[in-house]
Amino acid sequence: GAMAYEALAMARDAGVDVIVVDHHKCAAELPPAAALVNPNRLDESDLAAAHGHLAAVGVAFLLAVATVRTLRQRGYFDRRAEPDLFSLLDLVALGTVADVAALKGLNRAMVAQGLKIMSRRENIGMAALIDAARLNRAPVCSDLGFALGPRINAGGRVGESTLGVRLLTTSDPDEAREIAQQLSHLNEERRAIEAAVQEAAE
Repeated sequence: GAMAYEALAMARDAGVDVIVVDHHKCAAELPPAAALVNPNRLDESDLAAAHGHLAAVGVAFLLAVATVRTLRQRGYFDRRAEPDLFSLLDLVALGTVADVAALKGLNRAMVAQGLKIMSRRENIGMAALIDAARLNRAPVCSDLGFALGPRINAGGRVGESTLGVRLLTTSDPDEAREIAQQLSHLNEERRAIEAAVQEAAE
């Protein structure tokens, strides 16, 4: 994010150009990055600020849409296939709800479309996650926040932070099932830890 000054400085010093995508209100001092895409920048226009309710995943999706549009205008896709960004809205929906972003405006529209795409079970990892959560119907919005999102996040909280990415990008159904089960177990472990901490605090 925009506050990762040290990591961004290291990337710059290594000659790596980084585009930061964020949605949190950030300080007046901008990070050492090639670009900062954030509707909540203090120096941003009112038009961009109108999208300040977007989660970072929504900002990243709009950046991808704008990039594809620009490449299309420049003829980049004249001889190559254009990516189907619409098919990624299931990931945008999951990230938006898991980040507890307000479900209004573009967020609401992207989540609604994302749920439709999710119900088609085209993403092998997402389908495995739905199965691991024992959802025997098409997911609804609350499932993203209470069943699927916590399982993805459990990897980073009590396990390996790469598990969620591996799950959602794999093309191997067996690997997807294995990772989804692992994330379900980690989520149970996370819940037990949180319950123990809460009990100790009372």
